[in-house]
Amino acid sequence: ILEHLFNTSQVTSFVIICDIVVGIVAAGIFALAMGGWEARYPTFGFGSNSVRQLRGRLEDPTLTGFPGRIKDHVLAFAGPNQSWSLEGTGPGGVASLVPLSGEEALGTVVYLTKEQLEVLDGYEAVPWVYDRKRLGALVWREGAWKEVEVFAYLKVDVSRYFPPSEAYCCAILRNLRGSFPNLCGLVFRDHEGVVRGHWCHPGFQDLGLGAFLYEVGVRKSSPWRLPHRIPEVKDALTSAGAGPKAGHLQGFTFDQLGETLDPEEVSIIKDLLALQGSADELPDDCGKDDSHAERSSLALPSWSQLVAMHASAVVVEEVREDVD
Repeated sequence: ILEHLFNTSQVTSFVIICDIVVGIVAAGIFALAMGGWEARYPTFGFGSNSVRQLRGRLEDPTLTGFPGRIKDHVLAFAGPNQSWSLEGTGPGGVASLVPLSGEEALGTVVYLTKEQLEVLDGYEAVPWVYDRKRLGALVWREGAWKEVEVFAYLKVDVSRYFPPSEAYCCAILRNLRGSFPNLCGLVFRDHEGVVRGHWCHPGFQDLGLGAFLYEVGVRKSSPWRLPHRIPEVKDALTSAGAGPKAGHLQGFTFDQLGETLDPEEVSIIKDLLALQGSADELPDDCGKDDSHAERSSLALPSWSQLVAMHASAVVVEEVREDVD
């Protein structure tokens, strides 16, 4: 009908204008879904920066996450880092991404404002400890993987391998499993991509107290600012007679900690201690809140398969030098 009313060039112009309008409307709808018309920047979190942790750090309960993948990169660890060393075992490693052909790094993509990125820059100590880089990624949205350029925080110095602490492993697993519920464990690599070890969640009762308190704080309706709140609560529990493992809190009397733990936190502690299972059998409660807009059913190795895949490649860790 349009061709009868207008010439070809007019029809072509009309179609182009329609495409532009549709694109603007679609972008507007997505912007509203992300919290308004303000510009948002896709940010790829592969370490401790889960949606829940970002909600606490950035004081924005509207943030939501989408599964993300970066090809030809892997998760790696380097240190030394003290802030996540909550079990008295000395400095540990924190996460970065390093290139490795044929591999793939998993993460969660959250859309942040410019101001939120600047706040997060402070937490990541940009540009001294981490630097914010642009990388190509795949993001799972509306049932399909879509190519998107993302921001990712990469560690400036990755030359020294340190294994991550248990609390930090819990933080990473919480982040990644929120997007990929089939994930059951982590592979530790150094800056060259060499496998140094593996980790699976031992179950909530068998976590050290510091790691367990991470699991509590991240589940709060208003999440703790992590990991900074953990030592204070841990010290209070230890002073009240709590043992080094979370399981020692069963039957613990929390009445004397009214100024340290609120009723919601005590309830979360009791709920987590009642859950059974580890590794592949770890209960998945990441889908119980609204922090993830979408989750991916991407097929991933079981814990036994993961260990078997890398068993022959694991490098025995050398004794580390003392760190000031």
